[in-house]
Amino acid sequence: MRERGYTLLEIVVTLAVFGIFLWIVVVLTAEMRANEKRYPVNYMAHPEVSAVMARLRRDIFDTTFYPRAFQGYEQSPQTLLLYTIDQSGFGKTVIYDFRTHGEVHRKEYNATESTREWVAHGVPDFHFDDFTLDNGQVAARITARDEQNRLAIDEIFVPRPHN
Repeated sequence: MRERGYTLLEIVVTLAVFGIFLWIVVVLTAEMRANEKRYPVNYMAHPEVSAVMARLRRDIFDTTFYPRAFQGYEQSPQTLLLYTIDQSGFGKTVIYDFRTHGEVHRKEYNATESTREWVAHGVPDFHFDDFTLDNGQVAARITARDEQNRLAIDEIFVPRPHN
C-alpha cells in the first residue's frame, strides 16, 4: 500500500514557483514606488488637476484657431486663448489664465459677453507654449511645475481637424 503525501521534489518545485511569484510582486511594487517618487503630482488622483487637464484637452481638441488677443487678454505662456466650437455647433472664445499661483481660471465668452467662469485651486503652476508639428500644424504644449519646481505635467494636445 502506498503512503499519501508529497515528495521533496514536489515541495521544492512549489516553493520555487511561489518564490518567483513573490519576486514579481516585489519588483512591480518597487517600480510603482519609483514612479510615484518621480512624478510629484499624481494628477490622475488629484481632482482639481485632473479637471483642469480634462477641460484643456477638450477645449484644445475643439480649437479652430488661437486668437492673439481678446477682452484685454493676450496670448502668452500664462494665458491661453482658444476659439472653439461647442457641442451645439456655435463658436466661443475660451481663456485659460495661469497667472495666479496655485489657481487656473477658465473664462468662456459667446461673441463678447462672458457666459461662464470656472476656477481650480491647489494646482501646480501651469505654462503654455505653442508646439509646431512636422506637418506644420500648431499644437498646444501644457507643462506644470510643482512647489519644488520639478516638472509634474508635460502634455502636447493637437486640435482635431475641422472642415
